[in-house]
Amino acid sequence: MQYRAPQQSLTQADLFHNALMASGYPAPRRAVTKPRLAAANTTIESGYSEMALSGQPEQCLQWLAPVLRDLANTPGDRWLTLLNPPQLVSHAWLRATGLDPQRILIVRSNGRMQGQQLCQELLSLGCSHTVVSWLATNTDACARLQQAAQQGQCKSLNIRMP
Repeated sequence: MQYRAPQQSLTQADLFHNALMASGYPAPRRAVTKPRLAAANTTIESGYSEMALSGQPEQCLQWLAPVLRDLANTPGDRWLTLLNPPQLVSHAWLRATGLDPQRILIVRSNGRMQGQQLCQELLSLGCSHTVVSWLATNTDACARLQQAAQQGQCKSLNIRMP
């Protein structure tokens, strides 16, 4: 494992990189930016989707749990990443809803890096098969997330909740 050199103040991307390296997640066998095509006519499933939920946060998470369970069971060695989920979402909540916390990475943005920027970084890295985010987006942001998802060959699902 190779960690980035310690600095006076680490950026959130550096902290994410160090956490990823410390987790024991196996490094990709080849560069993340190279296509992972099994055959010439195979298409890469990537892109941006959005889901709007209404109701109490606890109720919305009950509706969302089966979707997350389905995504968490995606075969492969990449993460399901949850970016800025509601505070109710924790490892205890994941276990209580039948999700394996060892296959799910919970990331919360801080003041140094906005959620939109962090989401683009997570998507373009390609270490996650899906990044589920809770962000306020506009048309330009959606286009940037779509492009980052294609670059990282993964999916982006944004959740809108009250």
